[in-house]
Amino acid sequence: MSSKLIAIVGPSGTGKSTSIKTLDPKETFIINVARKELPFKGAEKLYNVEAKNYMEVDDIAQITGLLGTISEKAPHIKNVVMDDAIYSMSFLMMRKANETGFGKFTNLAKDVTNLLTTARKLRNDLKVFYITHSENIEDEGRIVGQKIKTIGKMLDNQIVLEGLFTIALYTHVGEDKEENATYHFVTNRWRNYPAKSPYGMFETNLIPNDLQLVCNTIDTYYQDETQA
Repeated sequence: MSSKLIAIVGPSGTGKSTSIKTLDPKETFIINVARKELPFKGAEKLYNVEAKNYMEVDDIAQITGLLGTISEKAPHIKNVVMDDAIYSMSFLMMRKANETGFGKFTNLAKDVTNLLTTARKLRNDLKVFYITHSENIEDEGRIVGQKIKTIGKMLDNQIVLEGLFTIALYTHVGEDKEENATYHFVTNRWRNYPAKSPYGMFETNLIPNDLQLVCNTIDTYYQDETQA
């Protein structure tokens, strides 16, 4: 078995980055692509360069190399989080704005594919979370579904990101009886969410937005599979 690659997908403000707070910082490395503050109390004390569990990197090739280094030289790290991963594509396209032709999209597709396939070939006790934005799929003005956001159709014609993930959890925001917001992950296809996970991994379509819960569930699933 190899490392596990998990997509956490949803609009801004729906609890994606907040879900990191339940992870153990001694076992977690955060790659902050957008270089913005983590949205939970005490984040800067828990994750920083001095603690060797945090870096701000937006270059896809550098992120790919960093994943390999963590896998080989940091055995205590069990979880790697790429937060706001979409910006690694956006920033690269901005740097290539003056280039013409389809070649830049082909090269970007290769870089993204290499990043995600590398993330799936690391040591087998490592989980890599690809936290990114979603976008709506519309038909005649109606929202009929969602997908992982990219930089547009030019890239979508080169690569289908969803196909590179075995587990893709989408965020869902609801309300409780007091009309307070509730934050969940969708674990399998439900309503217009194209979430997916291996059969039987999650017992319900909705779970709390808790990455440690996700880790524990994945570990239990594959341990039971190995012992079966």
